Amino acid sequence: MTERIGVSFETSEVVDLYPHRPAYPDELFEALVRLAPAQGALLDLGCGHGKIARPLARRFDHVTAIDPSARMIALGRSLPNGAAPNIAWIEGLAEETAFPGETYDLVVAALSIHWMDHDRLFPRLKRHVRPDHIFAVISGDQAFDPPWQKDWQAFLARWVPKITGEPLEKKRHRSYRDGYRRYVDVIGERDLLSDPISQSLDDFVKCQHSRDTFAYSKLGDRAPAFDSELRGILQAHAVDGALTFRVKTTLSWGTIAG
Repeated sequence: MTERIGVSFETSEVVDLYPHRPAYPDELFEALVRLAPAQGALLDLGCGHGKIARPLARRFDHVTAIDPSARMIALGRSLPNGAAPNIAWIEGLAEETAFPGETYDLVVAALSIHWMDHDRLFPRLKRHVRPDHIFAVISGDQAFDPPWQKDWQAFLARWVPKITGEPLEKKRHRSYRDGYRRYVDVIGERDLLSDPISQSLDDFVKCQHSRDTFAYSKLGDRAPAFDSELRGILQAHAVDGALTFRVKTTLSWGTIAG
């Protein structure tokens, strides 16, 4: 049986490392609130630990957060604002799960949108959004053009083929393909930069293992060599054991076609 794409995000080895991922820029949340036609109901598809749902629960009346991973949902509930009474956490696949009786003003998704069955998903979504809704896709929570960028790209070019059996560029293309856009009338896209973020070198390395490609289960007995080489690259850029960088996040938005 073929493993469902993204299934590693349901395992404890990856979920437990998710808190080490940098937050999205504050400006992203303000942009989403401005784009929404109203702040009534928000649907977060593939919500993970609620990186979008939890902050926006302070701005929307009702939030539906759907994810196939019970571990991710449990983590989300335990994090700040995760127990907000206006968040409905639902375990399940977005293509199959019954949505609550809401008509959504805003539907958001992050990287998980690329792993969903779009032929099944979008006809269902269309029945649950208001006519002037906004559908938004958020991508990017990695260090943007840090001082170690050149060494990082060389590191990826060595390690991605070892793990995936594919060249880096082919892997990147597959990871960020925009197949969902066949179902969306795109209105706009913009990049948002965070304020400087400080993260310990240790936590930065742990963060990489929260990503599907570099999960410990994918690396196996190569994990110590991976960590050692990455630490060697980063050490020269750490001050008192911490790295400073910004995150660039891309926000694309439109309406569901049809």
